[in-house]
Amino acid sequence: MHQLIFCSSLRQKSLQWIYAYIITDHLLLVRFFLLYTVHAQSTNCQPSRAWVLFICYFQVIIDNYFNISEVYILLALNLFRYAQIVQNQNVYEAPTSLMIASRLSLYLIPLVAVVIPLITGWNCIKESIRGSCSILCTNIYIEIFNLIFAFASPILLNIWVICACVHHIQLKSPLHKT
Repeated sequence: MHQLIFCSSLRQKSLQWIYAYIITDHLLLVRFFLLYTVHAQSTNCQPSRAWVLFICYFQVIIDNYFNISEVYILLALNLFRYAQIVQNQNVYEAPTSLMIASRLSLYLIPLVAVVIPLITGWNCIKESIRGSCSILCTNIYIEIFNLIFAFASPILLNIWVICACVHHIQLKSPLHKT
């Protein structure tokens, strides 16, 4: 961490998405160890229903939120790389309000996508006192929407953006013209 403070080359705006991904990964690790500790300690006693519900909701919301956020952080990283390659300028010097809006939407949209279905009853939580809790969808349409929103669309968009980058580089490459 001290390298970030003393090395100015590591504090570049172009590294913000990579740092966001690394921080999210570290938070997932903290979540894992925290829940492991909680589950290991709960074998000694019978936890209260409120505690089990809190742990289940915490586990399900945090786990899904961070996993969805990571996929969209990678998409944002690739979109900014694509814009930088195609425009041949530093896209990170965009207006600050645009950068803030992109960051806020990146963190708020997955949160809404995880919390709203739980509040509306579209998803429910399968509780497990000793094991891990999971989300169950109430119908197939919600499950398909969750799969498309959380995994299929960002992965397919990432593949498309990477292919567009490669195609643009091939078109502009001097080796292509010979």
